[in-house]
Amino acid sequence: MRPNFLVIGAMKSATTSLCELLGSHTDIFISKPKEPEYFCKDELYQRGWKWYESLFSAAADKTAIGEGSASYTKRIIFPQTAIRIARDLPGVKLIYIVRHPLERIESHWIHSTLSGHITTRFCDTLRQFPGFINTSLYFHQISAYREYFPDDRILVLFFEDFKNNPRKVLERCFRFLGVDPTFQLRDPEKPRNVSGNLVDTKIIRTMRQIPQLYFTKQLLLPGVIRPLKRVFQRRLKEYPQWDKNTLQWVVDQVAPDAHAFLRCYGKPEDYWKLERPTSPLKLAC
Repeated sequence: MRPNFLVIGAMKSATTSLCELLGSHTDIFISKPKEPEYFCKDELYQRGWKWYESLFSAAADKTAIGEGSASYTKRIIFPQTAIRIARDLPGVKLIYIVRHPLERIESHWIHSTLSGHITTRFCDTLRQFPGFINTSLYFHQISAYREYFPDDRILVLFFEDFKNNPRKVLERCFRFLGVDPTFQLRDPEKPRNVSGNLVDTKIIRTMRQIPQLYFTKQLLLPGVIRPLKRVFQRRLKEYPQWDKNTLQWVVDQVAPDAHAFLRCYGKPEDYWKLERPTSPLKLAC
């Protein structure tokens, strides 16, 4: 049993919320864990099809079968991802959800800081680690897939549209995946997976990748899960602070790509205001 659709990112653009809502449709199956990262990480890809297909073993009666790994659009870090997907799943459909490029960078840094991956200040991090900026180059990222997949098999969504009208965006997804578009989800407007100023550490993220532990979690009451999670979570001490030179340096890299992406996918070039920094209060997972 193999997936026939993938949510390929972008990181910190509500991929987790989107997959959760898609998986609530009676004809859609999302893998557990949701983010297997099979095609991007060499050590996981080497496990082979038997391991990967086992993640979808319970999906036999579903029309749309998928998973959502945001790292599939980290081209600078995982350059082989699109090639592997095209070779191994040539008929797959792709869903790519993006958000304001600077907001995504800020949220990415916050997540990396809280998870312990990054210890440098915000602007220093952007200059030292190009992956933070590269992941927000959405046209560059999707172009890797457009080399192998026709545009009618790539659905591009915008976080801003999803936030403002989730029912309309989900209906587009349902039509794209070939399932009943009139299916009504319960409370799609309800905020999901909002990190606030807490984020899971590596211990929790590793545990999420173990299917047996996922199903054990479903048996425990929320009142038991929440106190246990907080033991392994980190708290944010400061939000990103842009300095003028770094902001301009990043905008100079992001703006041409953002304008090309927006033109390609039907948005005005000024859809995202890139001339000033943003101040996120809530983070999309």
